[in-house]
Parts: sequence; structure tokens; C-alpha cells
Amino acid sequence: LCEIMPFGALLTMFRGVPKKIKHDIGADYGVRDVVMESWLGAVSVVRNICAHHGRLWNREMRFKPMIPRKDERWHRPVEIPNARIFGMLTILRYLLTIIAPQSGWPGRLRSLLEEYPDIPLRQMGFPDGWNRCPIWETDQ
Repeated sequence: LCEIMPFGALLTMFRGVPKKIKHDIGADYGVRDVVMESWLGAVSVVRNICAHHGRLWNREMRFKPMIPRKDERWHRPVEIPNARIFGMLTILRYLLTIIAPQSGWPGRLRSLLEEYPDIPLRQMGFPDGWNRCPIWETDQ
């Protein structure tokens, strides 16, 4: 059912399920349920911006997803910010390693950034050394 329902409906469903189910879903992804809910909300906002052809590349996000506090991969050797698109890309990268580890998306993103070296990564929230972040270190 979740594969065919609109994303907003998935978010509404997640918000309405019992706390135990939210906890179990978050645990399946290695995050707390409140983090997962913030991620789903942020993905929904980004999806809507894209669907309506809004500017995303250097936008400050009004809905900031939570970054896991105790998971060092999100903080060392670089801090993953949550206010711009890089934070959302990192969340998507993290989720893809669980949902579709065979995905070539991370490699395609790297290739795109290498092909266009004049892209202002800082305005997108990419910190210096972002590619040393354990979440981004390897492409699958």
C-alpha cells in the first residue's frame, strides 16, 4: 500500500500510528521515531517544491529535518547541516543504503557535481570535506 499511496498520505499515516509502531519503523532505519517523522516531513516539503518547479538548490529550508544527535556519522569528520538541500541529500543517501543499497544515485550525484565544478556547493549547504562523511564515503 505504501508504494502506491501519495507521499503526503504516507506522512499522515505515519503520524497517526501508535507510538510503538513509529518506534519500530524508526528502529528499522536506525533512527528514533521523532527523527524519522521529521525526515518524512522534510521529504514531503522537498517533493512538493520539486513538483511545483520551485527553486531548491540554494534555498533555506523552512522545515528542517532532525539530524541524529548520537550517531557520529552525522557529526564527524564534518557536521551535516539541516537547513539546505545538502542535509536532505544526505538523509536520502542514508535511507537509500537501507532501502535500495544497489542504487547508483550517489555515484550519479558525484558525477554531476564533478561535471559542473562551478556549482556553488556552499550555497547548497555542502560543508568543506563533505565527501569524507561516512554516509558519503562509499558509492554502492
